[in-house]
Amino acid sequence: MDKNNVIECGGFFFVHNFDSGNLGHVERVPTELIGPWPSAVVPSNIVATNKALLNETPDYEFNLWTRPDCAGTEFENGNRTWFYFGVQASDANILVRLNLINLNKQGKMYNQGMAPVTRTLPGRPQWERIRDRPIHSTDDNTFTLSFKYRTSDNTKATTFFAFTYPFSFAELQIALNTIDLKMLPLPPPLSPDDIYYYRECIVYSLEGRRVDLLTITSHHGITTEREERLRNLFPDNQERPLKFQNKKVIFISARVHPGETPSSFVFNGFLNLLLNRHDPIAIQLRRLYVFKMIPFLNPDGVARGHYRTDTRGVNLNRVYLNPSFLLHPTVYASRALIRYYHHGCEVDDVSEDSKSFMSRSIQNISTNSDILERKKKNSGTNAFAKATELYKRPSKNRSITNIKNTDNMLKKDAKKEEPKVNTEATNLAEQVCDMTIREMPSQTSDLSLKLSCTNVEPSPSLLNDNVLRTCLGSSVHLSTSEELNFQGNNPLRPLRDTLKNSISLLMESNSSVTDSTAISAKESRLSNVKMGWCTECRAAVSRLEDSMPGLTGLVPGYPAVAFKPESPTYSSIEEYREHQKLQIDEMNKLQQQEQQKLQEPDQTEHDKTVYFCTNCFKRYIINESNEEICLQVMSERPASHTSVTVSAGDSGSVRGAADAHDRARAPAGSTGDQPTNATTKEDKMKLLSTKAQRKKQPTAQVTTIAKPKEPESGLYLYIDLHGHASKKGIFMYGNHFDDLESSVECMLLPRIMSLNNLHFHFSSCNFTERNMYLKDRRDGMSREGSGRVAVYKTTGLVRSYTLECNYNTGRLVNVLPPTIREGPGAANLSSPMPPKYTPHIFEEVNPFQVKVYRRNLEVFQEMNPCKVGRSLGASILDLTGQHPNSRIPCSEHRNLAAVRDWLRAHTRTMRPQC
Repeated sequence: MDKNNVIECGGFFFVHNFDSGNLGHVERVPTELIGPWPSAVVPSNIVATNKALLNETPDYEFNLWTRPDCAGTEFENGNRTWFYFGVQASDANILVRLNLINLNKQGKMYNQGMAPVTRTLPGRPQWERIRDRPIHSTDDNTFTLSFKYRTSDNTKATTFFAFTYPFSFAELQIALNTIDLKMLPLPPPLSPDDIYYYRECIVYSLEGRRVDLLTITSHHGITTEREERLRNLFPDNQERPLKFQNKKVIFISARVHPGETPSSFVFNGFLNLLLNRHDPIAIQLRRLYVFKMIPFLNPDGVARGHYRTDTRGVNLNRVYLNPSFLLHPTVYASRALIRYYHHGCEVDDVSEDSKSFMSRSIQNISTNSDILERKKKNSGTNAFAKATELYKRPSKNRSITNIKNTDNMLKKDAKKEEPKVNTEATNLAEQVCDMTIREMPSQTSDLSLKLSCTNVEPSPSLLNDNVLRTCLGSSVHLSTSEELNFQGNNPLRPLRDTLKNSISLLMESNSSVTDSTAISAKESRLSNVKMGWCTECRAAVSRLEDSMPGLTGLVPGYPAVAFKPESPTYSSIEEYREHQKLQIDEMNKLQQQEQQKLQEPDQTEHDKTVYFCTNCFKRYIINESNEEICLQVMSERPASHTSVTVSAGDSGSVRGAADAHDRARAPAGSTGDQPTNATTKEDKMKLLSTKAQRKKQPTAQVTTIAKPKEPESGLYLYIDLHGHASKKGIFMYGNHFDDLESSVECMLLPRIMSLNNLHFHFSSCNFTERNMYLKDRRDGMSREGSGRVAVYKTTGLVRSYTLECNYNTGRLVNVLPPTIREGPGAANLSSPMPPKYTPHIFEEVNPFQVKVYRRNLEVFQEMNPCKVGRSLGASILDLTGQHPNSRIPCSEHRNLAAVRDWLRAHTRTMRPQC
């Protein structure tokens, strides 16, 4: 035994420095302080037969401390759940008590019966849970887990203990190498159903470990063309796998959190199913889909014995929206592959920084300004803080020389400092605050370069500083003209112009700050556009004002004074009467103006005042009843330069885009309300129905836009596999959708899983919007950056999930319906109590395990369907009705359409509670 990799204490050797091992420090408890094992944890049936156990006192007792993630580095954090070590004793058959002192508080899990696992080498090589129930306590906010064991009769044997069933990086490589020896080289296919297997290294981790990508399918649809070699990926210069026609990709990954080993066992079970040559479920899966599988997304964390983070202390399941190739190479590779299979080719991945101006609401700038302020205070010597300090000085003290010196200082400090990881919101705030940060990589970059070279004066903008400040908020500093007008390439002007362009486009001005002809052509229309907040936004803020007084004064662009005017005071009754007369006169004037409007039926939009909400970017008009009529939602407006016409009808109502559309479709020479010479009876019926609708609805009609369909994609399904500590059972997290049909499609796979697996808990699945954006208590990072949410946001994929498996057990056991071959009369499969979860339940090493019974000379087979890996494959086939031996026809639903109907009713029932 290598003495450098062990801790010697009291004649015992504690082994810890191996793949996935974790142990930091050991101390022996003096013999006089060792107390008896608490009798409360000894089962009553054992006490009845052996009362000596009540006074059983350990021969040795040790206090152990685990190493937190990234221990001894600047990235050390508070994750202390995973432990894995071995003990070699000098004496045989002695009782030893071990106290793990500094673990994270997992009392709920251990109260539910969770126990560490153990094995002895040589002797008992199989992992099993310790037989004596552990105890735990919390003293001075320190969680302690205690358990005992008896040493082996072989003094040279080593007994290992772990938080749960381990699966190390070395074990993974051994398993994959074994598969390679069995599957490679691929023989010439004898049938299209033969297995196509390919293994390649997609990238190396920060510490140089392989990140494998497995491709598994059949030869159906195979081509001679190979997949592209993506930028920065596939460093071994190995040939890429072949492409397949008419097959979508199912993407499965695991171990982004290194301590969540149940994900590896589910992954292994599904992998074993796909590589089974004769299983009918596997044959059908390979025939329909191409499976792309990444077994370890965090190999460094696994090898170092971490629980949740990588070697830099980063939770990699929070950086999927904007991963860095230098800092998060494994997640970067996973995202690049997902986008490649979604688009069918490599598409430049524009960072969230550069997309945030148009894709995010501008109010995010002010809501995240506090994050930026904290960052500035913490980085007192960096270039950003220095530059910000200079630009916050009074404008009289600023000069062109100071600005140039600051620009040089930024360049020098950028060379010295390493790149730092910023969240999307922080980057957005940095780019806007003080108008001094790097310019955006947009079309304005080239324009600014041309302006600096030709010394052309910039054209006036449609939006002045006051309007811009109204949209951005008072906390944002706008550079003055003195700062903007100097020779050279000014980094401030492009960003300022980009902001103005963004707001101008939202207001449908269709103009650019560098296009003077466009400005003159649209000035008349913009003069009739008034900015403010719509009724819905004002009402939302006013509701918050009751619980947060003064909020309206902090919200950018909110007309607090106009919304809550001060009530007038009167010194006498005559003054009050005079005020009433003035109000009546104003009302008479308004009525006269409205009568004049009714006499002008051909009035168009440029004669009307169009209002623009600076919070939700909605364009609307106000009709005679003082109601807001939404013209069209800006984010869903078609890319057209034609405006929506608004005209007054005979009844004084305002008609919007729907009437304009009808008039555009009418033949030449006809008016909007006159029936035309219809060529068919169907056209006449359409015109009659249109007139009837206009009579019934005198107010303006809002254009209804069809529900967006799931985009055409090369991806069919994404599942990221995880383990779970607190929530019992096996379940899924999905994304939230406002429309009912998308919600049903998202919940369909989890519902079918509950029909195919004894231990899958559909009632524990979560599809709420809150679960998409919830922030972690430890690091404050949002789940918006998780793989499940980021894949949906990047590709629009509805079937994007996180599969969670509890370390210990579940809270229920499903009653499974029989399969088609078994028939409706077969007995339903069930189990009396939830068992302790083991790798056998998660993975199912032999997916075609069959027990044969003989009764009255009849032979029947009983399948074991409790394994998650196999039931996942069966459920995927059930999604499209391709399962050769489905359970759905014998279930309460009878068919797939009935399952969807059940989910619609379930969604309508559950949504008010969300």
